[in-house]
Amino acid sequence: FVAERFPEIPIYNIEAHLVQVEGRRRPVALVGGLQPNLILGAALGAKFAFSEERDPDITPTPLADLADPDALGAIDWPTRWPIDLLLGQVSRMRATHSHTHAIVTPFFWDTTGRATIHGLLTTAQKLIGQRVFTALLDDPPFAHALFERITDVYVALIHTFADAADLPVTGIHIGDCSLCMVGPDQFTEFVLPRVNRLAQLFGPVRFHSCGNVDHLLPAFRAIERLAILNVGSGTSVAKARATFGPIRIDLTPDLKRITYGSPADVNAWVRRTLDENDDGPLEIQDHLDLAQPPANCLQIFRTLADLGLPCRRERIY
Repeated sequence: FVAERFPEIPIYNIEAHLVQVEGRRRPVALVGGLQPNLILGAALGAKFAFSEERDPDITPTPLADLADPDALGAIDWPTRWPIDLLLGQVSRMRATHSHTHAIVTPFFWDTTGRATIHGLLTTAQKLIGQRVFTALLDDPPFAHALFERITDVYVALIHTFADAADLPVTGIHIGDCSLCMVGPDQFTEFVLPRVNRLAQLFGPVRFHSCGNVDHLLPAFRAIERLAILNVGSGTSVAKARATFGPIRIDLTPDLKRITYGSPADVNAWVRRTLDENDDGPLEIQDHLDLAQPPANCLQIFRTLADLGLPCRRERIY
């Protein structure tokens, strides 16, 4: 439907911000297409929660009472449900469909080999709740241990699923959606060392945070092997460009304008954004959500075309 309705516009039915379109140029069999911290949370005792009206989720804070993060190091992940279930599905799909489809495992979304995980703070918040934010202040040893063990788990699961599909790891997307709620000192002390460990193992890095992260941009400069900065609505493109120079920026549009504004508002936002970007490599990546007027989303492409920057749709299967 999307290809027929918008044949010349790069609108796709894919997981926004995570799938690289070039990784869907051949038929794929996507196994366990769930966000990574949902799979991890289910393996730690949460229940999957599926709704017709919202994205998949899990029941909250399966580790709310966790006292010793080192307990995560004793888990045999390949034998833990639902990871064992997903590994079995990967094996069966390779046996039956590998001659026609590329098998894409959990923690990957396309055939490029870029691993995809949630960041340390976001995963910790999912597992233990808002307690993680107080731990940064009143129990730093606990926070450090928790982040270190979560990093260990993600390393193990990336290797497990990559090996299951014989998929070389070519990079990593780290989506730390909760980072806008902490300051640069907390990021640098607690999160950055683990991000850099993942970068050393799997980089180059595409690093994401939701919301306005202007206050964190200088601290992000210390991320090793940073290739793409994926920033949320409200983050200043001018500040990001001034901080990082010619790095590629993947930008979420101004959600207030997209949701509640008019095409004229969106047109003005696109033009201002391009002026602030100063000709650096930039992608505007919009996730069309419920109640967002399609005309506002389409205006992004219309404005780009008016400015001589047309975007063509790539064929995907």
